[in-house]
Amino acid sequence: MLLRLLTALATTLTIAGSASAASPAGELELVDLTPQFDEVWTRTQALPDSERAAALRSGFAQTLPGFYSVERFRNGSPEKYEQNVLRALKAYPSQRADTQQVSRSFEAMFRAAVPGFEARFGAMRGYEPVYLVNSLGEFDGGTRELGGRTILLFGADMIARYHAGDDLQPFFHHELFHLMHARTFKECDRAWCGLWTEGMAVYVAATLNPKATDSELLLVQPEPIRAAVDANRNAAVCAVVARLDSAADADMQALFSFRRMSPELPPRFGYYVGYLAAVEAGKHHSLDELAKLDNAAVRPLLERSLRSLADCAA
Repeated sequence: MLLRLLTALATTLTIAGSASAASPAGELELVDLTPQFDEVWTRTQALPDSERAAALRSGFAQTLPGFYSVERFRNGSPEKYEQNVLRALKAYPSQRADTQQVSRSFEAMFRAAVPGFEARFGAMRGYEPVYLVNSLGEFDGGTRELGGRTILLFGADMIARYHAGDDLQPFFHHELFHLMHARTFKECDRAWCGLWTEGMAVYVAATLNPKATDSELLLVQPEPIRAAVDANRNAAVCAVVARLDSAADADMQALFSFRRMSPELPPRFGYYVGYLAAVEAGKHHSLDELAKLDNAAVRPLLERSLRSLADCAA
C-alpha cells in the first residue's frame, strides 16, 4: 500500500535504537527509533490514560531525552499536549503497518539521496546522528534543538501520510539543507528568518531535482500552494513584506503552518513566497553564495528580492 514504487529499493534496517552498523566511517549516522516506539507502545498500552504520556517519555529518557516533552513547544499547554500524545498513542494501531514500511525502506532511500546533495555542497561531516521517529503527527522532517544540539529528525508516521508514491530525494535534500544551513544562518523568531530558511530549502530541492513535483517539493499541504499564490502574487508577496519582522503566532501559523491568513491565500504560503524570493536572489548570486549568507546579509537581500516581485507599499 505505502510507497509501492519504492519498495523494491528497500533494505531491512538492522537499526533498533542505535546507529546503523552499515554506516561507513564519517557518514551521517542513522538511528531508527520506530522499533523502540512500537515496543514502548506495546508495553504501556494497558496503562491508564493518565499515565501513558509519562510512560512514553520515560521509555525514551535515554535514547531521545526531551523529544516527547511539552517544553519543546512555545506557549504549549501541558494539558493539551498530554491530550495530543494520548490521542496519537490510541491512533497508532491504525498507522502501525505504514510506519513500519517507512522504517524498512528509510535507510536505502536516505542513503541514495545523500550523494547528490554532497556533490553540490560538499561532504556532510561532523553532524549529530539523524533520527527516524514517530513524531506523533508533528512533522515529516525537520531540525529540532534537543539538549543544545541541532538534530535532524524524520517522522515515519507523517512520511507515510504525506509522501506515498513520491520520490523522496527532493524531500531529503530539503531537510539536509536545513541541517547544513544551520551552521551559517541562525534561526530567529521573526517571519523573515522562516521565509529565508524554508524558501532556500525549496529552492535547493528544486535546483537539485528539476523534475520534482510540487508534492515532492512540499508545496501541496494542506492544499496546493503554487497556483493560489501565482493567481494572487501581489497580495501574497505584499502580505509577506508587511510581516517580515513579525513574531506574531497568527502570522507564523499562516505562513508556515495550517492557519489561513485570507480566503485567497493558502496555508503555508510562506514556503512558496520564500522560494520565489530565493529564485529572484539567485539571479544575482550563486546557490553557494546564498547558502553561506549570514543573518545580517540576508535581511536586506530578502526584502529587495520580494519587492522586486510585487508593487508593495514602502
